[in-house]
Amino acid sequence: MKRFLLSVLTLLLAVNFSWAQPAYMNKNKSTKPNEGDKFLQTQWWLGFKSGINTSEASPDALFSGYSPTNYSIDLLEKQYNSFGDFSGQAGLEITFYHRGFSFSFQPNYQRQTFAYSNSYEWQSNEDASNTISLNYDHNHKLDFIELPLIVKYDILKTTKFRPFVQAGVFYSRMVNATKEIEISGEDLASGSAGPFENQSLIIGVNDLFIQSNTGWLAGLGINYDFWNVRLVLDVTYRGGLNNITNAQNRYSENALVGIGDAMDDVSLNNVMINVGALFPLRFISSGLNPVR
Repeated sequence: MKRFLLSVLTLLLAVNFSWAQPAYMNKNKSTKPNEGDKFLQTQWWLGFKSGINTSEASPDALFSGYSPTNYSIDLLEKQYNSFGDFSGQAGLEITFYHRGFSFSFQPNYQRQTFAYSNSYEWQSNEDASNTISLNYDHNHKLDFIELPLIVKYDILKTTKFRPFVQAGVFYSRMVNATKEIEISGEDLASGSAGPFENQSLIIGVNDLFIQSNTGWLAGLGINYDFWNVRLVLDVTYRGGLNNITNAQNRYSENALVGIGDAMDDVSLNNVMINVGALFPLRFISSGLNPVR
């Protein structure tokens, strides 16, 4: 009997050890850091982006080439066309991703446009029917090289569709500026009564603007992972922080002073829509499986 009990006890201990040992090994295996998992948490992306943008000039102080003596200067105020025209941009994106956060540098070349209009009217003191009205539409095209720094955060990290939010700052360097003026009106005072043909004037106005523009940006977007390519769509609002008008050269352009035009102090705001394709720079194996 003692031998039988000893044999049963030995068998039970052996069975218990055989069950306990895998559990112990699995526990150690689950707590051991996985180098592959650590590798998957970090990635560099490189690609290109392009899109469209629309801008507004926000006036801080108003100016005119005329100094009225018998009417209010408010009549000379310009009517700004906010976010009315579209332009484009194209550039690169260099992004470092780690645990849901992305730190991105996105240099690009862009054109921003803004427009305003104003009008003047002359009326004879002797005959009120003798009038001349002039309408001016001013369209500005500014070319910039922009250097933004952006931080993104992925709202969802486990699906192919990854929505994100982003914020950052930018510095822009202006490389060219042109101004197009369309002139129309009606002459009821010179004898040839009626409207006259529209006239167009295009001039370079680099000297009317300072070369730098700085500001902040914020927006949202979505990434879609397709094989080894990440497709990106984002929408960003950019708010300018400085006056882009060169105050010293406000009245330096004779062609503009002659028609009573002078640049207001304005800051430039912008809404930008981009699409792009990014390519991973780190791979987990020779089979070109990208790190997500």
